[in-house]
Amino acid sequence: VRITMSRDKAEQFTKNIGDLNDGKGLIHVVNLANEASLKSEYMKEYKKRIVASTQNDKRLDEFQKLMDEYNIDLPIPDPDIPGTQPREVKVVRGCNAEFESTWGPLEKELRINTTAVKKLLKDVSRLEEEKHVLLQCKDNINLDTLDQEVKEMKLARRADMKSPLLNQQQDIELQGMQNDDQKFYTYICGVIPVAQQIFFTRMLYRLSRGNAFVRYLNIEEELLDPESGEYVDKSVFYIVSIGRGLSSKLSKLCDYFQASIYTVPNREEEYDHRLDEIESGVREREEVLGKSKIMIRKLLRKVAQSEEKDHSMLLDWRVTLKKEKVLCETLMKTRRYLTMVRMDGWVPSEDLKTLKMTLEDFESDGQAGSIAIDDAFDVDNPAFKKEHGDPPTYFKLNQFTGIYQGIVNTYGVPKYKEVNPGLFTIVTFPFIFGVMYGDIGHGGALFLVSLYFLYFEESFLRQQKRGEMSELMKYAFGARYALVLMGFFGFYCGTIYNDFISVPLQIFDSMWTAPSNFTETNNELIRAGDDIYPYGVDWEWYHKKNELTFFNSLKMKMSVIIGVIQMLFGITLGAFNYTYFGDSLSLYFVWIPQMLFMICTFGYMCFMIIFKWSVDWEASGDEPPALIQTMIKMFLSPGAIETPLYEGQGVVQVILLLIAVVTVPVMLFVKPIMQNKAHGSENENLIQGSLEDRKSSVVSGDQIIGHDDDEKKSDLEDPEHHEGGGDEHSFGAEMIHSAIHTIEFVLGAVSNTASYLRLWALSLAHAQLAKVFWQKLIIEYGVETEGSLQVVMVIATYAVWFCATFAVLMCMDLLECFLHALRLHWVEFQNKFYMAEGYSFEPFNFEDTGDDE
Repeated sequence: VRITMSRDKAEQFTKNIGDLNDGKGLIHVVNLANEASLKSEYMKEYKKRIVASTQNDKRLDEFQKLMDEYNIDLPIPDPDIPGTQPREVKVVRGCNAEFESTWGPLEKELRINTTAVKKLLKDVSRLEEEKHVLLQCKDNINLDTLDQEVKEMKLARRADMKSPLLNQQQDIELQGMQNDDQKFYTYICGVIPVAQQIFFTRMLYRLSRGNAFVRYLNIEEELLDPESGEYVDKSVFYIVSIGRGLSSKLSKLCDYFQASIYTVPNREEEYDHRLDEIESGVREREEVLGKSKIMIRKLLRKVAQSEEKDHSMLLDWRVTLKKEKVLCETLMKTRRYLTMVRMDGWVPSEDLKTLKMTLEDFESDGQAGSIAIDDAFDVDNPAFKKEHGDPPTYFKLNQFTGIYQGIVNTYGVPKYKEVNPGLFTIVTFPFIFGVMYGDIGHGGALFLVSLYFLYFEESFLRQQKRGEMSELMKYAFGARYALVLMGFFGFYCGTIYNDFISVPLQIFDSMWTAPSNFTETNNELIRAGDDIYPYGVDWEWYHKKNELTFFNSLKMKMSVIIGVIQMLFGITLGAFNYTYFGDSLSLYFVWIPQMLFMICTFGYMCFMIIFKWSVDWEASGDEPPALIQTMIKMFLSPGAIETPLYEGQGVVQVILLLIAVVTVPVMLFVKPIMQNKAHGSENENLIQGSLEDRKSSVVSGDQIIGHDDDEKKSDLEDPEHHEGGGDEHSFGAEMIHSAIHTIEFVLGAVSNTASYLRLWALSLAHAQLAKVFWQKLIIEYGVETEGSLQVVMVIATYAVWFCATFAVLMCMDLLECFLHALRLHWVEFQNKFYMAEGYSFEPFNFEDTGDDE
């Protein structure tokens, strides 16, 4: 559609469009901005409004940070109660201007109070630190002891001539001091965080070169750090240094390690006087601090809750600012003329009527203006697609289909009207997962947990919207619709394998029985009759010596058959794409050769597997052929059959091999040659048309001048219409492109088929892990334990078995099988037909403008 609006009505009508469909929007706006329009004045104005909205939103973050600090709760919107959701604030003179007039005074008053609180906290903290310094120094520091320590350190340092204690000037000072009354040292007292003590001690020693030492006195209680607002462990320290030159350096070192320095009185009565002053100062500041906090809480409550109890002033303004930002970003995509604004976009055909009704309602509300909606465009026209590109891809999704479409879109969004793999992924993805995860117990448990999520879905959704759900729970609950089918198919494949946590279920009578002469040496079972086991695998195959050999053969062949069927299905879907987009060359000379190549090679291998299963080789007395050797000899020695599977096998294999070989050059050469020929015919027609135009230009010179001017103007507006522009055909490029795709398909047919063997590997690993856990923990260490400890061991081993099963098989192996199923769909299945060159339909809306918290 193309919407043309008068400039004075554009902003309001665009806002109405964003509110359509319950706030989800209807129109995917196309960006019409170019380099020239981005430099225009109105674009600069929109950018300023966006920047202002972003900055104002950050200012609200500061308010919310303070609310968390002061434990002020915001009203939580209840999705079940209408009218409690955050709503847009009605503004009169611009969103950001209204915000400044509303929040500016509040912010200024709040800043004054918070600044005062920070200063008071810092003062109280420093007074508390000084109090601890005075108390510790008074009780623990003895000046006579310090004299003795300094003298001992001086004598020890002077005895070491390699590292003198004093420099020359300090040595002269020392010689001039003859009595003990003259103090040769200085000391510094203060408080330092405990975490900094080790580094502080090292730096002190290096800085003073051993001419100073430090002692630490622990403070029992934690002290408030005014910068971080957290309580930290601190200790009192005192530094004793020899000489007078180190004092300034040590003060700088203390500042670097965030250590506070305090002056200590020399007389005891000064200690008591200073302590009284500190107690009085703390009381005064705490009184003012309490009043300031009350004022801050009052302001924050006013912000957190408006006059209507169910609404929050802060949340409402968040919605308003984000709507302003989204609106400006959308208007920047429009193209503005002298008096009109043009907006181009994509709208679903079924919603076009709703858009037109919005225009009628807009005009009926007294907002009549020059607004028109033009939808007379043929989006399937090649000329229209060349100018405007393909439309966005839009699917109507629900909670069930959305998760499977998300799996597909993670790889790439489908092109407009391309076959969507998401529809088939709903079945194939959980089935492929079930083949690897097949177990009645594990699959059934996963299925029941998913049903629990679905049954109490509304309760979990409310919990999620209130933010009361953990991250891990969010992932599990969000995947509930995938998990329910994954669990179902895991249970279903478990019934096929007849595997219940490594224990087979004896639901039907076995078709195998022990002979009358059954012994330890003669231990082979015999068929009980000509009947077959009704469903799944006969339980007698379990816990036998050839169990692993049997299941390896069964699951490996089953994996190949499933893989080839899925790849053939993918190639078949490619035919629908070629047919719809009218690509007959690819349909006849790419799709048909691909299908023949796949059927004549790996399709034939699947036929031999099924045929071999259907023959009773024991009754026929013939030796069953080795299929892997048969396939190898089919390519290396065509027609040579050592152990035939059926009559005429050699001739059939030669014919299939010839067909497969012929399809390769057809895929490689035919399409590029045909395209080159078609482009040559188009060029001849263009040259002929150009000559006719030149002849006609001689007839009416005046008219052609005007025609040329219009043509030049059109060329300036659309560079693709320039002569020689557009997509230039190159036969060499087409050949390279065809060669890449041909080689990729032929080699991929082999590697993709082998890749499906992961179904066998993952299924076997799951079964073996379950068997090891059960046999070792429950049976060997539990049930088979003799004596009085049997009951205790059974309970203990069951707990260990449950934890191991849940962690390894229900969590880790579930994720592993999920990832492998994902890879098989993205690489092996989708690359047979899926181009994934589209882009999603993203309507302009205000739905996601609520509070992010």
